Amino acid sequence: MSPQPRRMMVLGLLTTLMLALLLTAHLTRATESALAVKVGGKVSELLHAGLPDSATQGDEVEKSKESVVSGEIGKHFHVRPSASTPKTAAVAGCEYPVVIHVTPDGHCTGVLALYGSIVRNVLMQPEALKGKTCVHVTYMDPALTSIEEMYKWTARPNPFSTPEDCAKLDKMPALNDVVPIRFQALRGIEKPDFMQALLAEWLVALNKVHSWAFDAYPLILLMDADSIQITNLHLIFDESNPRDTITGAPDQFNDCGDRSRINGGMILLRPSRYFHINALEMIYDQDSSCTSQRWEQSEQELLNCLCGTQGPPNGLRHEFSCAIMPFYNSVWPRNYACSAVNVEPMRSIHFTAATKPWKVDPQKLSERFDYGFWGCVLNGTRGGSGEVLKACEMAGMEESRKLDTLITPEPMGGE
Repeated sequence: MSPQPRRMMVLGLLTTLMLALLLTAHLTRATESALAVKVGGKVSELLHAGLPDSATQGDEVEKSKESVVSGEIGKHFHVRPSASTPKTAAVAGCEYPVVIHVTPDGHCTGVLALYGSIVRNVLMQPEALKGKTCVHVTYMDPALTSIEEMYKWTARPNPFSTPEDCAKLDKMPALNDVVPIRFQALRGIEKPDFMQALLAEWLVALNKVHSWAFDAYPLILLMDADSIQITNLHLIFDESNPRDTITGAPDQFNDCGDRSRINGGMILLRPSRYFHINALEMIYDQDSSCTSQRWEQSEQELLNCLCGTQGPPNGLRHEFSCAIMPFYNSVWPRNYACSAVNVEPMRSIHFTAATKPWKVDPQKLSERFDYGFWGCVLNGTRGGSGEVLKACEMAGMEESRKLDTLITPEPMGGE
């Protein structure tokens, strides 16, 4: 074969090869493009499910706000993507934030006394706490229909004009200057059909779970309104393990040696939206109610099932590390004589499994040191006087050992 035809054959083969390569590249790009559209569309569907386009706004927006349980992201719960919590949600310089949930009833008096006791603790230990302590009061706002709106954690004006004890929480300049106070709205939680809380107030307490998303701080201390702070608030934070998501006070219902479960009355929490949504998912999953199958103990059962202090030994969410606090961080009146309290002074008292102090005749509060201390703090707070608060004395360990056998005061009117 002459050189010319051979050259033409080689050129033909090269041309064919180049065309084949170009066709392959085109088909590959087309396939990748189609895959990208498919995957991208699915990602968009997952990330923006429930977000209406401009043509279908209105009814769709209202529909997306109506139901907490839509099933679009997660098995039971749907939260649309939203911006991170702004830095302004935190009180500047606050290292020891305390979060208290309030309902507009007798708990207002408890919240006022608890707030005053925190102010007193700061006044008594200014080197450790002054300028580093703040309080956030959470409340359920029926007008707040969106979890995404709640996640902004906007500081609200005091929503209470009554009862008086709630209304005055932010109207005591001498105390508010010592411990800044803010109000945060929570969305109500739709209770699952299978939930049967043992007490009506425990049903309402489920709303507190929303505060587990309050990530304006790396750590928050959740305290129940029937508690009173005494001393060393900073050590409750500083002595915790930084790896733990939940550090809870021991549940002491049986006796002072019963430390196997968490009590919801004091929780040191590393809050996050991820943790919050996991907890909400569990609320609507009946199998997650690991002891009663109906959330009889509300958010306290949720905590213990999540952590494994009840139910599965390793908990239902292994990625969240849990621990139980030292006993003296939160002591019940029935257990003052426990040896742990004889070693370390009580840091706070939780008036659970006992008469609530605001239900006791004010004239009889002084019959016991714990109720007397609570009454003194309440009066000092109502008067807006830091000096009166500082004058409120808490009994020492010797006296507290003698009170475990005494009967707690009866409520007024035999309630």
